[in-house]
Amino acid sequence: MDMHKEVAKLREQMHVLARLKTKGFLNEAKYIEQTMELTAKVNKLQAELKKLTRSDDEDETINQIEMLIDFFEKQSKPITEFDESAFESIVEKNVVVNQHELEFHLIGELKLRENIE
Repeated sequence: MDMHKEVAKLREQMHVLARLKTKGFLNEAKYIEQTMELTAKVNKLQAELKKLTRSDDEDETINQIEMLIDFFEKQSKPITEFDESAFESIVEKNVVVNQHELEFHLIGELKLRENIE
């Protein structure tokens, strides 16, 4: 949250610089120098925010894969019959690839293809 506030603050500073330049209080060279400096700071913060977001997404994927592993480890015998509740809990969506193939998108961003010939 602090990073978002810092980005907003830096962007406001860029707007102030633009207003000062427009009113003639700031020359072109100084405006460009300070704007580039602020832009670099904004880009750095946005890159850090992106890394943090990506880490959260990766953590979620790992948690989902662990849930999937736990599900199959708890099975005392091979699954031989369709279990609708299990299917709905581990399959996010089904995709028809073509008339002979389906793709199952599982939790944890896993994908399995199945021939239906």
